[in-house]
Amino acid sequence: MNMYKSLTLILLLLISVVSNGKSVNERQVSDTIKSQLETIKSYLFSDEWKPVDAESYHQLIELVQYIENSPADSLINNLIDFGDSTDKFIVRNINDISDKNAVPGYVDSLEVARQLNAIEQEVINDMILESIMIPEDEYLGGYSELPIVSMSETERLITESIVEIPDSLILMVAESSHSSRRAKEADSIVAAFLEGKRRAYNDSIIDSYRDSVSLHFRTNYRQSIIDSLQQQYTESINRDNEKALTRYNTTQTKLANEQYEKIVKSLVTYANRIPYELSVYNLRNDSTILRMQNDEIWFEWIWLKNRQNDSIGIRIENLNKHSIRILVDETVNLSRLTQRQRMDVEKIQTIVAVDQGLKEVKNRTPVLIPWSTRGKVYTGITETFINEYWSKGGKSSMNSLSSLTYSANYSKNKLKWENSLDAKLGFIYSFGEDEDEPFNKNSDNFEINSRFGFSAFKEWYYSGEANFKTQLIRDGDNNDPEVYKSALLSPAYLTFSGGFDFKPNKDLSIFLSPLSLKTTFVTNPRVNETRYGIDEGKTRKSRMGITGRLNYSKKIYENINIRTKNSVFLNLGSKDGEWQFIKIPDFDTETSIDFEVNQFVTTQINFHFIYDKGVESKWEDADGVEQRGTRLQVKQFLTIGAVYNF
Repeated sequence: MNMYKSLTLILLLLISVVSNGKSVNERQVSDTIKSQLETIKSYLFSDEWKPVDAESYHQLIELVQYIENSPADSLINNLIDFGDSTDKFIVRNINDISDKNAVPGYVDSLEVARQLNAIEQEVINDMILESIMIPEDEYLGGYSELPIVSMSETERLITESIVEIPDSLILMVAESSHSSRRAKEADSIVAAFLEGKRRAYNDSIIDSYRDSVSLHFRTNYRQSIIDSLQQQYTESINRDNEKALTRYNTTQTKLANEQYEKIVKSLVTYANRIPYELSVYNLRNDSTILRMQNDEIWFEWIWLKNRQNDSIGIRIENLNKHSIRILVDETVNLSRLTQRQRMDVEKIQTIVAVDQGLKEVKNRTPVLIPWSTRGKVYTGITETFINEYWSKGGKSSMNSLSSLTYSANYSKNKLKWENSLDAKLGFIYSFGEDEDEPFNKNSDNFEINSRFGFSAFKEWYYSGEANFKTQLIRDGDNNDPEVYKSALLSPAYLTFSGGFDFKPNKDLSIFLSPLSLKTTFVTNPRVNETRYGIDEGKTRKSRMGITGRLNYSKKIYENINIRTKNSVFLNLGSKDGEWQFIKIPDFDTETSIDFEVNQFVTTQINFHFIYDKGVESKWEDADGVEQRGTRLQVKQFLTIGAVYNF
């Protein structure tokens, strides 16, 4: 048999191989693996424990499904990388702790109720109602509504049966009817009697009113003291309980994650070694079962047959779960084999083994795109009108501010590449015919930042960064129209840095660069380059230094977002013989707070501070003498406008 014939036999072997992978879970899983699966599932589907990272959470669910249902080798590799890069898998909110009463130092509701009742009893015992002084103002306003009987209304005492006339007085009046003198004496006695009763009745009504007001005031006053002390106690207990729960939860979370990590690693190791079987048939349907698995090397011999029943030995070696090596027996002398019958290769038909069993349904894991993008466009206008009769003075004006922020970030495995664009442009227009320059800009910034990082350990990354800043619109000098204060690329700042980036979460990034190169450019000839620390006649100047950056972005409330960018540059060079490293460093800090009214309307507050020793400022001191040097640059604005997120 010639070489062509032997290659034909090898091709027939490859065509006749039928993959018949069987799920390992068709066998009985050991008691240890079953116990570990139940433990990890109690965390995954718990109402008490929550995942730190959604991606790892879904991957762990797929790991359980892999062992119980079908293989997913890519899942194993991802979990191995994830376990090496983090020390926390699950977290729990303190409000979700199921048995808070078992936490050391936690005060339960029964004890709180008992203490509140004790506070109330203590105040009641110490503060007798009669000892509480009542301001006289509490009684005012109520006297006029009392049913007081006046001197002219004495008859009411009798008609309303408030007072009954004694029989002795009635008899006296009756006997005096025959004598005018005695009648006057009787009437006087009756009038004196009724006046005394009237006064006594009025005094009783007033005393009853004052007693009612006193009781109400004293009761409410004492209750307010009780409520205040109970509130102080409740707030104190809530703070102490929160601290106790936080300490307990931190310890328990650490222990749970250690157990979690140990079980995950055990399951990953087990799943990575799960084999599956591959059945190989020759033309006579003689089968050989190959056990495909990782971390184990073996070989099997297979005898190939043609239709003339010629045989040749093939050695199959296992490389891993997905790869095999096929070798022809080197002891076979192919030239000695004779050809019994010629056959046309095109007429050879493959024998396909028909699998009568049910086919395995495999879970498909979606492919995640490593790129994420986000953008926001904002524009706001503020208008002020003041007519000529406004006594306090001022000018009518209109302000506008537009901004664009865009980010494009790449994250895959241990690589991170973050890119951002931040642009702002604002104008102020002053109304009035006498204005030479009615338009003036009050905000102009264009910044591009790109940072590339590779995971070093945990939340630390080896990073390299490029930062570019400039402005878009020129700004003229009022004293000399031929000279600009600034223009496009005049100045412009380009900084290259290399160092470490600390990213504990998605909101915070701290970048430290022990060596940075910062270059200042002034390319427009109408801009004074010395104003920005560049030697006269030059267009650029570079400085070496140490750079630090802190970026933070967070939704601190349902409709309130805060974003801050901070950078520090320590110049390692010297100026006028003085080392700049020991001077106040250059810094640039900007903080924006957005108050979202709805999806398309927001109010924004912005604070921007710059201190750059390369920029020269001019001012006059108290004596009117012009001074030159570095001054803190401050800008702040408040606007309301429309926003669009994309």
